[in-house]
Amino acid sequence: MKGFWISAGALVALAGVSASAQEQQAEPAKDEKKICRTERVTGSLTRSSRICLTAAQWRELSVRTKKGVDEMQGGAAGGTAVQNNVGL
Repeated sequence: MKGFWISAGALVALAGVSASAQEQQAEPAKDEKKICRTERVTGSLTRSSRICLTAAQWRELSVRTKKGVDEMQGGAAGGTAVQNNVGL
């Protein structure tokens, strides 16, 4: 009997997920549209690369890039400075 209730609970949970997934697919989101940008390849005067991402992916890339730059700058950005172990 315990297995029946576990199966019934799982079925109800999956039905709720399926219904919400169908609702999300019915409404096309603005973030799903691809936005393409052309970026120059480093070290080349003529070569470029075309990158197509959704608006949400471009925002995530921007956040990760900014975070990486801040980490590289270390103490200059107010973060913790990286210790240099040269000569020890």
